[in-house]
Amino acid sequence: MYQDIAPHIYDNHYHPCPPSAGDIILGYEDNQILMKEDGTFLHYEECRREHSFQYLFAIDQIHFYLSDLSEEDAMQKVSYRAMRTYEPSDLAFAAVTGWQLYQWYRDQKYCGKCGEEMHPDTAERAMRCPKCGNLVYPKIMPAVIVGIRNEKGQILLTKYANRPYTKFALVAGFAEIGETIEETVKREVKEETDLDVTDLTFYKSQPWSFSSTLLFGFWAHADSHQPIIMDDGELKEAGWYDRDVNVDNLDQASLTAEMIRMYKKGRD
Repeated sequence: MYQDIAPHIYDNHYHPCPPSAGDIILGYEDNQILMKEDGTFLHYEECRREHSFQYLFAIDQIHFYLSDLSEEDAMQKVSYRAMRTYEPSDLAFAAVTGWQLYQWYRDQKYCGKCGEEMHPDTAERAMRCPKCGNLVYPKIMPAVIVGIRNEKGQILLTKYANRPYTKFALVAGFAEIGETIEETVKREVKEETDLDVTDLTFYKSQPWSFSSTLLFGFWAHADSHQPIIMDDGELKEAGWYDRDVNVDNLDQASLTAEMIRMYKKGRD
C-alpha cells in the first residue's frame, strides 16, 4: 500500500525547525502538486527565501515543509492522484500526506468561533486562535472497507456510481457520530447492498490522505440467499464473484486493492 515505504522511516512528531539544505519543500494549488519541470520536488536551497515554510514531518533525516510556492518558481502542476503510481514511493507518500495537511492549513485560516485569524501552534500540530484560544487539530475521518464473503467462498465486489474510479471495489463508507467502527461496517453494508453481515474480523488499517481518511479494513460474512438491493446513488454494480475473477488492473496503493488480492490468493 502507498504508506508502506520501508526501509524509509516516516516521523510525524511535531518539532518545527528552520529548513536547511537537502530538505524538501512542498507546494500545492487546490488539487495540484507543484513539482519541478523534471518531475522531482524542490529542495530548500533551490527556493526563493521570501517564501514561508511550515514544518510538516520527516522521512529518514529529510524534513518536509509546506510553502507558498507558485508557477513562478519554475514549477509544473501535477494532480495529487498521480501520486498513486509515482516513484519513489516514499516521496509519493510525502506529497499526498503533505497535500492533506495543506488542505487543512488552508481551511483553518480563520477561527470558526470568533473569526480571528488562526496561527500554527508552537507546541503541537494544531491551529490556535490568539483571541479566544480555540484549538483545531488536523481533520482525520474514520471509514471502513469491507470484504464480504459468503458460504460458497465468493466475495462481494462493487463498482461506484458517478465516481471517476471505475475498477472493482468493496463496500466502504464513513463512520457516523455515536457508533463503533464495527457498527459502521454493518450499517454501511446494509445501506449500500441491503445485506446483513456477521463474523466481523479486523484486517488492517490505512491512512488515506487522498480523502483525509483513516481506513479500517474488515472481513465479514453474508449468506448468499439474501437478495442484493443496491443503493443506486452509491453503486452501479454489486455481485458475488469467485476467486478467479479478473482484477489484474487493480492498483498497488489502496487497502481495497490489497484486500481483493488477498482474497484471490486465498489469504483472506
